[in-house]
Amino acid sequence: MKKITPQRLKNIALYYLERFDASSEKLKMVLKRRVQRAVFAGDEVSPDVEKWIDEIIQEMQRLNYVNDRRYCENKVRQFLRMGKSNRYIIGKLSEAGINPEIVASFLPDDELEQAQIFVQKKHLGKDFQKDLAKLARAGFSYDIAQKALRQ
Repeated sequence: MKKITPQRLKNIALYYLERFDASSEKLKMVLKRRVQRAVFAGDEVSPDVEKWIDEIIQEMQRLNYVNDRRYCENKVRQFLRMGKSNRYIIGKLSEAGINPEIVASFLPDDELEQAQIFVQKKHLGKDFQKDLAKLARAGFSYDIAQKALRQ
């Protein structure tokens, strides 16, 4: 395995960002994981590696390769097309290091349309009680679940 240097970490970050859109926290996790793999392989790692990672992330943000608001907006749009609930979306994006207040700014107030998409995609409507349970597990409220199933 190649030695971990600032330039190597920057190349890893650029290669990752070529393939995936990422939040700053997600990119940080990717770089830390790569450093951990190097440590596990027995390579010497500089104690300044945390500082290098922070500098790389700041540079990627400055170049607009990493933009948390853009990442959030794209992910919210993707999850809405999938019929995911607002609770699910906030939870997933919180895992990616996005502030829940930023996520909430992109979410619709009414979840009924999302619930209807979920009902269609999962072919629900045959067993009312079981389908209510599925919608509840997916993060939809009781009222929204009932309305979605009745339509």
